[in-house]
Amino acid sequence: MAAPTSIITASPPPEIVSLEKDKTRLARDLVKYDFLEIEEPADGTILGRWCGSHAVPGKQVSKGNQIRIRFVSDEYIPTAPGFLIHYSLLMQHHTEPASPSELPPSAWPIDRLNEAVAGFGTVEELIRYLEPDRWQLDIEELYRPAWQPVGKAFIQGRKSRVVDLNLLKEDVRLYSCSPRNFSVSLREELKRTDTIFWPQCLLVKRCGGNCACCHHSCNECHCTATKVTKKYHEVLQLKHRSGTRGLHKSLTDVPLEHHEQCDCVCKGNSEG
Repeated sequence: MAAPTSIITASPPPEIVSLEKDKTRLARDLVKYDFLEIEEPADGTILGRWCGSHAVPGKQVSKGNQIRIRFVSDEYIPTAPGFLIHYSLLMQHHTEPASPSELPPSAWPIDRLNEAVAGFGTVEELIRYLEPDRWQLDIEELYRPAWQPVGKAFIQGRKSRVVDLNLLKEDVRLYSCSPRNFSVSLREELKRTDTIFWPQCLLVKRCGGNCACCHHSCNECHCTATKVTKKYHEVLQLKHRSGTRGLHKSLTDVPLEHHEQCDCVCKGNSEG
């Protein structure tokens, strides 16, 4: 592929650059590798990549007084005449500093942003929240295959689009603070020291695990039940007969609490 041809448009501060694509003319009916790329030179952010055969993109406005337009093609493009663009300059309006509630999430203090990030279940939801206008492009950039050298050969390291990060997040949600199997002694659980049960212990669901990533505004969190149900289990009950020798044996239903839902709450606030 030939080296891309690029143009940096600049304007004197405080002007910014407005770029609007109005038409596309194809030299051939088929476009395989040609595309137009727009980049913020200050931080290297890619605002977009568009193939000539696709729909016309919307207006692109720079953050500062520079913007780079790069045309990449599979054929050689001479420096002259190269390619031509038309753009307009906009005056950047200075306003009063925005209050924290009006700022985009990317401009929030780190603690507030960290708390907001913790509430999302997937990478797609998070990126869409942070960058609603360009989240799909950011996802594409995140999972673009990267070339990695190995000895004298090169292999292409592929990143799965079945997002592994989402699975890691879900594992934390499921297993950090969650209902899990616990064995309980029936005599202790039911406070029946005058009775023998068989089996002596049963499995119940009880909340367990740690709360390392609890994002409530408190110093320490603990795992507690938020939904409890009572279930009945049939067991063998043995009791001494009053006044006579022998045991009274019967099958009986015993009620045990099962935790169905759990959550991390501030320690000392068992109500959540």
